[in-house]
Amino acid sequence: MRQPVICLTVVLALTACGLQDANVPVPQPDTPIFGRIAAVREAAGDPGASEVEIKAGLPDRLEAVMRREGRIIPEMEKDLLVRVRVSPATVCVATLLATDLSAFRVGQEVAVLPVPGTITLTGTKLLRAEADQFFDFAAYELRFLPRAIEALPAGVADRSDAGKINSSGAERSPVPLRGGSVVYFAAGLLAPAIPIEGSGPRGAVREGMRDGSGSLAPWAVGGLRPYRVAWSGGQWEAPKPVVLPGLVPEAGARITWVNEGETECLVEVTEAGKPVRLMESRRAGTKDPWGPLAAVGAAKGESVGDAQRFFGKDGTYLVWTVYAGDGADLLMGRPNGDSGPLDPRINTPGREWSPRVGPNTTLYFCRGQRQLLFEGSMVHEVRLAGTQRRPLVEAAPLADGSALFVVTPRYTPGEPDVDIAVARRAEGGWGAAVPLDEWKPE
Repeated sequence: MRQPVICLTVVLALTACGLQDANVPVPQPDTPIFGRIAAVREAAGDPGASEVEIKAGLPDRLEAVMRREGRIIPEMEKDLLVRVRVSPATVCVATLLATDLSAFRVGQEVAVLPVPGTITLTGTKLLRAEADQFFDFAAYELRFLPRAIEALPAGVADRSDAGKINSSGAERSPVPLRGGSVVYFAAGLLAPAIPIEGSGPRGAVREGMRDGSGSLAPWAVGGLRPYRVAWSGGQWEAPKPVVLPGLVPEAGARITWVNEGETECLVEVTEAGKPVRLMESRRAGTKDPWGPLAAVGAAKGESVGDAQRFFGKDGTYLVWTVYAGDGADLLMGRPNGDSGPLDPRINTPGREWSPRVGPNTTLYFCRGQRQLLFEGSMVHEVRLAGTQRRPLVEAAPLADGSALFVVTPRYTPGEPDVDIAVARRAEGGWGAAVPLDEWKPE
């Protein structure tokens, strides 16, 4: 049965406006804004930002669905004009991917998710807001209202080639070695795009995802296990599963560090209802199987994982993630056994995770869903090429810092699928992210 369409539109307390000075902006509830682009211009006195005028109103497709289902069509204030600030921090989305505002055109139906607390009403005709996410309405409908569309577009669930690295499932946690010619990563399947009878999980059903009976393994949908891919003969070989002895069928695992000789690795192991465990495995050579998993005793904490080893002047250091409820912090252990939290400019009351050490002991890490870099005693946001922000997480640099392996989203229904991409160094930062299947090591 078709799920009822949930229509969110601008809620205006117009009856109270007569009590306010018509020139004083009145805060409004946080809510999506719908309408058509009327004009786009540079924001006066705000370098790098644009002002988008939107004629407020329900998109035609959404109104048609509501009429078909007999739902009440909300009335918008006549001639309401919305002015939305689109900044370099805004994420613009069209055709499943993040893009620039320049990809949009006048007359196009859009949906704006505002930065919380930025919607204000002046008088009864002018609404202002700052855009956190700026969607082509077709992309918004697909992402948040998939029941309203008649057919899923290509790219949502049809990328299922197990010979490729990226799929319509989840590919995460890249660990590049040997100049990027070898990459370890974690892969799993996602729940169906629209959870209806007969629909299957999204992604490539890879070797190792089925159990002995041929059924999907318990971890495969919603979980992750490690894979390895190598560049050979001018192309990427098909990814192969990394077999780690001792994992129970329900356990998820992802490799977060491998030494250059591929004889030692760190593994984050997750099981429902249990603390996250940081484990390690060793082997004699690359043709030998990985040995039994053992706990990393140096990683202090009840629930720990997502770690990397790196080398200082006096030996081996370890940086890892300690999870606690919805938060997480980064800790470092020294060769002499001392350990403690990283710089307070890195750890906050929020969630810091995915520590990856780059050249000159710079530190890439994530805070929430933002990719940051600690360098020169300062925390910077990592940006990919583009006027507006391209979301990325789990950045892992090559040893020489010439390329950055990242995880980027595709804005699909329900849970976005995530892919691995690579950005090369460019003047002043990083270039565009190229999907790993299309990237060639130098």
